[in-house]
Amino acid sequence: MSARQPAEPGYDIDDPVKIQGRDEVFLTDRSLAALRLKRALAAVGGGQQSLLAPGAGAGRYARAIARYRPGWRIVAGDLSARAVEEAIRLGGGPWYSEFDVENIPFDSRSFDSVVFFDLLEHVPNPDRMLTECLRVLRPGGVLHFFVPLEAQPRTLYSLLKNDRPIPIHGWKHDHVGHIQRFQESDVLGLVWYAGYENVQTAHSFHLIGQIHDILDYWQRERNRGGVGIVPLPVVNLFCRAAFIATWRGAYVEDRLYSGAVFASGLHVTARRPE
Repeated sequence: MSARQPAEPGYDIDDPVKIQGRDEVFLTDRSLAALRLKRALAAVGGGQQSLLAPGAGAGRYARAIARYRPGWRIVAGDLSARAVEEAIRLGGGPWYSEFDVENIPFDSRSFDSVVFFDLLEHVPNPDRMLTECLRVLRPGGVLHFFVPLEAQPRTLYSLLKNDRPIPIHGWKHDHVGHIQRFQESDVLGLVWYAGYENVQTAHSFHLIGQIHDILDYWQRERNRGGVGIVPLPVVNLFCRAAFIATWRGAYVEDRLYSGAVFASGLHVTARRPE
């Protein structure tokens, strides 16, 4: 695991451009988000439960879980006050709160499950975060999460680890606040060290997904004023055309192949000991 320093004072977590989760996710979608939602629902199971969704942004996954698990007590939150405000306006069933996932403001043993997506890479102290998630879980409770593996060997991110010739890690740090780069062994070590058991994993976000991601952040950087040789209108036109193939291709790729080779996404399911 390698870490950049936490976002500089100029990084604004309430910047509307940086807030994720305004859209909706349905199991019938042909998208990576739908595949992630499907894994999460399978991990937490059915029955009447309480669920915590930290790092929820504007709440798309929390709303989706509420949609497919009616009657559950779902609490979601984010460090960004603006994201929480947007989530509340969008509604959809969950109860929202502004909080720091390294200091979760709920009693111990309060939830049957904790679910989050794309959060661990934003947290200064991921070990503290996972310990807090364990604390609020009831004995036997389920933790499920997705995390990008941006230091994993045999991925495009690993080939670009020094941000040359494409500064993908710098772009992700500046645009969405990635401050951690994980390998799978780093993540599993954190999970075991925090005290979880029955750890299970699955893999996703293979080469086509990584190509899509790099193009996406290249376009973001140029549209936010980044310099480059290619004219901005050409960048936008090329990316729009490429995304038609890469986004659908990434979905098909992850539907057909869930192996660890070339994977840069990790799904983890674990339990708090009884």
